Amino acid sequence: MRRHALPWALIAPAVVLVGAGAIYPIAYVIWLSGYDYQPYRGGLMVWVGAGNLARVIADETFWHSLRVSAIWVGGSVIPQFLLGLGMALVLNESFRGRGLVRTVILAPWAVSGVVTGIIWLWIFDGTIGVVNDLLLRAGAVDFPVAWGIHEETTWLMLLLANAWRGAPFFAIVLLAALQSIEPELYEAAHIDGASAVQRFRYVTLPLILDAVVVSTLLRALWTFNFIDLILTMTRGGPIDATKTLPIYIFDVAYQRGEFGYAAALSVALCLVLVAFSAAWWQLRRLGGR
Repeated sequence: MRRHALPWALIAPAVVLVGAGAIYPIAYVIWLSGYDYQPYRGGLMVWVGAGNLARVIADETFWHSLRVSAIWVGGSVIPQFLLGLGMALVLNESFRGRGLVRTVILAPWAVSGVVTGIIWLWIFDGTIGVVNDLLLRAGAVDFPVAWGIHEETTWLMLLLANAWRGAPFFAIVLLAALQSIEPELYEAAHIDGASAVQRFRYVTLPLILDAVVVSTLLRALWTFNFIDLILTMTRGGPIDATKTLPIYIFDVAYQRGEFGYAAALSVALCLVLVAFSAAWWQLRRLGGR
């Protein structure tokens, strides 16, 4: 009895933490999504069943926020992956000070989203920003650019800030995958007359494909749920141009006080991410055939 109970006793703290930190909140949000609950207006909970789900489907702001989220994820993950892959290929080579460089590139990843947003707001500030100062000195513009007013420039700010913060994640993951490749494979390909591009295409890429799939999936899910950077830099503006679905859920819950409907939106968000993850893994399976 003691021998069988010991393993369960050892994992009990982890089970309790996972249950309290993940399983219970998920179950509570699913349960709350069936109610009309507005604690700022009396706090009464009225059962509406699938009414909230029907409201989500008819909500134009929900679909707009979902489209904005898709743009946010695509515009963030692709540049981050390309930058991270480039950094990983460089760091995989031997050069003096490589250990120090590997440590330094992790710095943006260690910075929180709020701090990242504040840093990049200063960089793009219309009065004291570094970008405007450099453009004025170079004669590229005659007047300081108000980056946060126009939709295009606002997206540029956000995507650059997120690329700066997220590229090191890809660099570290892909670097680990690159270092697991046996050097003999490259030597054999070189002897067979393969060029550098062909070695990358037929040796490197197939062997790091699993790492690419996992890292892009994880980063896409994190970026989809990302709220602090956008909340700090744009608050979803200008005119809801950068209002992603998590920002919309935050506004519904904490600005409008509709916690039941916010829970229904959260459930819809979860279903979207589950469908995306399943589709991504299915594409990986088809690509591996």
